[in-house]
Amino acid sequence: MNRSRIEVENMSAYHQIQIPKNPVRRINVFYSLSEGVVVAVDIESRSRKGLLHYTRVILDPRSKRITNYSCDCEGFTFRRKCWHVEYVKETINRKEINERIEEEAKKLLEIEDEIANWG
Repeated sequence: MNRSRIEVENMSAYHQIQIPKNPVRRINVFYSLSEGVVVAVDIESRSRKGLLHYTRVILDPRSKRITNYSCDCEGFTFRRKCWHVEYVKETINRKEINERIEEEAKKLLEIEDEIANWG
């Protein structure tokens, strides 16, 4: 199936139109005692306008390493891999998000230390 250069360029232009410029609609950073620091993001679907996918990346509060992630899109459901999760992983490295992660990790570690001192 050989496509002409014009067809390929037109397909590229079509796909560029379909991708939202800023697909993130909401970012929430919080801690969960049972999981760690959670970065929860609502990301707009590329293929269905107006549909948001709930994507979570969970970090260890001490090392800031990713321990788990999930997304409610079909791609993640069937392949355990999607662009939404990759986008959130990249977003975590941004300064403003990283600062929020640090704040939540600090809160979580303080609570864990307090709980450890109870007994």
